[in-house]
Amino acid sequence: MVSEYGVVILVFALGAVVFSGTGVYIAVRLARRTGLMDIPNERSSHAFPTPRVGGMPMAATAVLALVSWSAVDRSQVLADPRIANLLWFCTAMALLGFLDDLRNLPPMHRFVAQMTGALFMVLPWISFFPIIGLAGWIVPQALWLPIAAFWVVWMLNLYNFMDGIDGLAGGEAVAASLFFFLLFTYFGEPGWAAANLFVAAAAMGFLLLNWAPARVFMGDAGSGFLGAFYGMQSVAAHLTTQVPFPVLILPFANFVLDATITLFRRVLSNERWYEAHRSHVYQRMANFGWSHQSVAILELVVVVISCLTAAACVHATISMRVLLTSILLAGIASVGIWIVRRERISSP
Repeated sequence: MVSEYGVVILVFALGAVVFSGTGVYIAVRLARRTGLMDIPNERSSHAFPTPRVGGMPMAATAVLALVSWSAVDRSQVLADPRIANLLWFCTAMALLGFLDDLRNLPPMHRFVAQMTGALFMVLPWISFFPIIGLAGWIVPQALWLPIAAFWVVWMLNLYNFMDGIDGLAGGEAVAASLFFFLLFTYFGEPGWAAANLFVAAAAMGFLLLNWAPARVFMGDAGSGFLGAFYGMQSVAAHLTTQVPFPVLILPFANFVLDATITLFRRVLSNERWYEAHRSHVYQRMANFGWSHQSVAILELVVVVISCLTAAACVHATISMRVLLTSILLAGIASVGIWIVRRERISSP
């Protein structure tokens, strides 16, 4: 139950909101003085130069809150090697993202660094991967390592792809992590619950200055931290807790579907898929006149529906999970198709 965490952890969470918001505000002031701004171009969804440094204070707050909470309750968070390793990986990806914000690293360099880090962090869980027999041959557990690492890296990057509208990526983090806080509390996993509560709090502090009209963007540092957190959590928590894998992914159904379909479409169209663009569904909504606030609200409604679907999958049979997931994805896809058609009709 949530009540078992007591008032102290809620005070920590409230402090994280304030600390994150203050840190982001200071970062905005520094960015304006140093010129660390996101300058609009033809692919941008914003019209004015905006600081892109909000991710580092947000990530630093989440890490600091987790470390501080571990000092209060030594049986939680960093005492759990799963979460300690997760924290190292997320911090490394946030720093890599911040370096990319400063210097625009080549895409292949980023990918190699991300895959290397993901493989290193997934390696301790090799014995937890399922053993599968295929035509009398046992599939080695080591074959799961590149698959799991690639999934983590994809989650990391799709979070970056979907960070293009005021309030969207930050709002997703708040909603999803609050759901995971309740979920892991229900399953008696206090370390995972606390980690998600503090990530939600740090994201909320950032969101105070990122909600439309945004005064700051999280940049690759913030999206890298959040994508790494949710990607690695979906692997490690699934392998070591009773939480089913679909439940750990469904809250991001809108992100996964939009980013994956858009990527495949761009690849098949021989476009430079690794370059910035304005063809995601959420960007198309802005293209035909929706405000950033309206787009973010609609996307967050979908997130809430996705979280409710994930909750319904917790104790459902496999066939029921497939059905619920299919209905959710079909619904999201239908909205996406309607938006694409609406954009084409409204285009001159």
